[in-house]
Amino acid sequence: MTDTKPGDRLLQVRDLHVDHFDSQQGRRRPLLNGVNLDLEAGQAMALVGPSGCGKSITARALLGLLPTGFDWRGQIAWKGQTLNDPDGALWRQARGKGLGLILQEPQASLNPVMRAGDQVAEALRLHRGLNREEAWSAALSLLAETQLPDPHRAARSFPHQLSGGMRQRVLLAATLACDPDLLIADEPTTALDVSVQKEILALIRRLCRDRNMALLFITHDLNLAPLLTDQVAFMSEGRIKKVLPSAQVPLLPSARKPAAPPAGKSPILRAADVSVSYGGSENSAVSSVELELRPGQAVGLLGESGCGKTSLGRALSGQIALTSGTVTLAGNDLGKARGAQLRTMRRQVQMLFQDPGGSLDPRQRVQSALNEASGTGEDAAARLLVEVGLDPDLGRRYPHQLSGGQRQRVALARCLAPSPSVLIADEPTSALDGEAQNLVLSLLERIMGQRGLALLLISHDLEVLQGICAEVKVMFGGRVVESLPGDVPFLPLHPYSRKLVQALPRTLREDMNLWVQQDFLPSAGPPVTSSGCPHFGNCPLQKPICGKELPPLKMVSKNHWLRCPEAEAEEPPHFIDT
Repeated sequence: MTDTKPGDRLLQVRDLHVDHFDSQQGRRRPLLNGVNLDLEAGQAMALVGPSGCGKSITARALLGLLPTGFDWRGQIAWKGQTLNDPDGALWRQARGKGLGLILQEPQASLNPVMRAGDQVAEALRLHRGLNREEAWSAALSLLAETQLPDPHRAARSFPHQLSGGMRQRVLLAATLACDPDLLIADEPTTALDVSVQKEILALIRRLCRDRNMALLFITHDLNLAPLLTDQVAFMSEGRIKKVLPSAQVPLLPSARKPAAPPAGKSPILRAADVSVSYGGSENSAVSSVELELRPGQAVGLLGESGCGKTSLGRALSGQIALTSGTVTLAGNDLGKARGAQLRTMRRQVQMLFQDPGGSLDPRQRVQSALNEASGTGEDAAARLLVEVGLDPDLGRRYPHQLSGGQRQRVALARCLAPSPSVLIADEPTSALDGEAQNLVLSLLERIMGQRGLALLLISHDLEVLQGICAEVKVMFGGRVVESLPGDVPFLPLHPYSRKLVQALPRTLREDMNLWVQQDFLPSAGPPVTSSGCPHFGNCPLQKPICGKELPPLKMVSKNHWLRCPEAEAEEPPHFIDT
């Protein structure tokens, strides 16, 4: 709990400029061009703008954490104290107890070789002078305050053993250890699925309210900002252009329309009764999935983290073995292929991953990576870069010298290099802002049509899938629970599918009562062992039989299949314009 009172001035920024020396061009490049900002105790403000506009640079400048080679000028004052000392003593006093920061990717912020509880306890010992026993007890209390389902177990886990949402809660607990007066949250939910995003945002809102913390919420999603903040500052080209009350921020509609009807071509890839298990586990990550991919058509796979989407994608691309079932490519069984035939088939099914930075070799120039992937011995890099909408000169750069959207398009170009017939895109836009996201989706749509590619588009965001996919399959607990046509407005019937729609930021803004009346506790995942519906235990429509028998997929209308007799008997939902 902070000791500030509402109305106390916390942060004052005047004419803030930040420059960076660009070694490639041999000149200084301006990043911030006169930012002015004021924040009072208890106030919540959003900083909204596209990637590259200066949002994250502003956050780092406020904390005195600009990287080497970045210079700033102007005035930054914290509680009336100007922060401009050359040795950084005033910055260190302001950080932690005054200014707290949580970032987009908690995996990069947490120490991979320290248990989660120790990382929270370390902050308590350093900043509050607690001994080990006191710090451990206080760390457990903080983990419980951030609504981790099992704080004792989470405290003894390493970061890689926790989900993305759980890691973000651990990082938030470590930040709260210092009782900050101002929390700076820099895109804290960008890579999370919509249900976990809703939980984290509600948690941040509640903590700020209960602790009287001010909030600077940085995002590229205009629909998220009014859910948490009183004011929205619009940033562009390194400066804040205008500030509006959140109530005056317009609802950002979906720009994408339903996809075209399914093509009538024969499937190029067919999955029949596919199941995948790990490490001899009795519970399948993927269970009895049927899927067909056709040339020039996209199928969407929608679901939360851990539902089995990526495991299915890796199984279809031949990267992991099936426990049961078959995957056929152009009539040939992928599981029975060996030697040269297997290598050829694997080149025909390419996988585009969520994080292009992790899938590109940081020590290999772009043109070298593309030429190597083409396998033809010719200089294919320039042609491939043009195809994905990039300047061929970018081929001389390394991945770290590109923006996130550029890296994703380079990763796509590498997938296209061997001329595949099937592309599996696993969350390719989840870490991108709206403009870059639309660029990548439009690019996928165009290339799919030009090359006749069959596309499996995996996402936790319904609005990504609706505009490009002829069919959307909803997955939970390793099973497909609903399959909907993509050429009509999305009208889900299954309780889990409707839960995903209700977690969309635009849905929450359309019905603010749905948002303000709940705190959204962490949702339980699928049951550890169950022969029934994977949603049993979390479903408002469940009956005892649901936990014992898995209902079959049943056609309820044209191209609409449902695995829930109870939902079928319910009154149809209202029109949901996505």
